[in-house]
Amino acid sequence: MIRLQNLTRRFDDLLAVNDLTLEVPSGKIVALLGANGAGKTTTLNMLTTLLEPTSGSAEVCGYDVVRQGPDVRRILGYVPEHGALYEGLTADEYLELAGRMRGLEPAVLGPKVDHFLEFFDVAEVRGQRLGTFSKGMRRKILVAAALLHEPEVLFLDEPMDGLDVRSQKRLGDLLMEQAAAGRTVVYSSHILQQVEELCQHVVLIHEGQLRYEGTLDALQGDHAGAGLRDIFLDLTGDADEVSA
Repeated sequence: MIRLQNLTRRFDDLLAVNDLTLEVPSGKIVALLGANGAGKTTTLNMLTTLLEPTSGSAEVCGYDVVRQGPDVRRILGYVPEHGALYEGLTADEYLELAGRMRGLEPAVLGPKVDHFLEFFDVAEVRGQRLGTFSKGMRRKILVAAALLHEPEVLFLDEPMDGLDVRSQKRLGDLLMEQAAAGRTVVYSSHILQQVEELCQHVVLIHEGQLRYEGTLDALQGDHAGAGLRDIFLDLTGDADEVSA
């Protein structure tokens, strides 16, 4: 469970996130939607303890993101949109480093690394430096690193970016398995077709404010079964501009 209460973040004169209050249920893949600059990444950065709120509060699985930051970080996995890798390390070395930082013992970590390298079809190049990897291959390593310690909450910002079709299908299936196991997956993406296929719950923010929070089925029911793209444009006030 993720709970936001009047969560606000200001950067000088810019109000990036404005008084967000909502609850994200456990055991669901929850879409976090919004146009560029809507406040999605700022919200994710606050929930993952990378950025302190200006005011308000947020809890992840009962832990306050400001007062109990180490506890929050222990139970989450995060794949940022522009995640960086240590390019001088091999895939093996990077995942081992990530796992050891999470406190995983070698006897547990080794099989997990093997599993994810096989799962994402990068086992054959596991000994190559990450600096030689393609965009999609780097993405796979970042996702694997976020999953090694079996986090209770997983935050993903454009996780499919650069992935081939086979890997997109595999990752989608994996995320649905995570939700079925009772974990919470927060999925931020501009690719609305993937959102419709994967997500059961939607949080839409616009200009830092909440525009919708609820199930995808209810959202589409309220809009006569329209597609998510048209609903998104309507709720963000862009539909008339696009029509014009």
